[in-house]
Amino acid sequence: MLDEIDLKIIQKLAKNGRMSLTELSEGLEISRVAVASRIDKLIKTNLLQISARLSLDKLNYQTLLVEMQIDNSKLAEFKKFVERAPKILHSFEITGPYNYLLICSAKNNKNLRQFIETDLKRFAKDCKITLSSNPQTPEHVHVKALEEI
Repeated sequence: MLDEIDLKIIQKLAKNGRMSLTELSEGLEISRVAVASRIDKLIKTNLLQISARLSLDKLNYQTLLVEMQIDNSKLAEFKKFVERAPKILHSFEITGPYNYLLICSAKNNKNLRQFIETDLKRFAKDCKITLSSNPQTPEHVHVKALEEI
């Protein structure tokens, strides 16, 4: 699947996704063309995806952690909703009193509150909401669609 060279390429790209092929090939003892070929292969096999990451802190976005107990009868619909909802940055299936943990972000508290009341609460009667200060969140995060957050 992944060999040592692929892993090193991924590690370098994780530090700087705009690194040139020349920089990526340094220390790997393969050509720029070979690096480009490996990157193309990683992308085509869905092992690597190129995307932009955004600093929510610099935009003063609010971030919430939402724990929810989703009923099994609504689970399929909920999973489809999570895939499409740009305010949901990450979703985790968990154990304990709740079965899902969501990391949500929006421009302000009003926007987040409306999202929770109108969109999320239709899937669960019981949820726990924790406001997260942005310095606690990763410095940069992948967002689905900035204009919709």
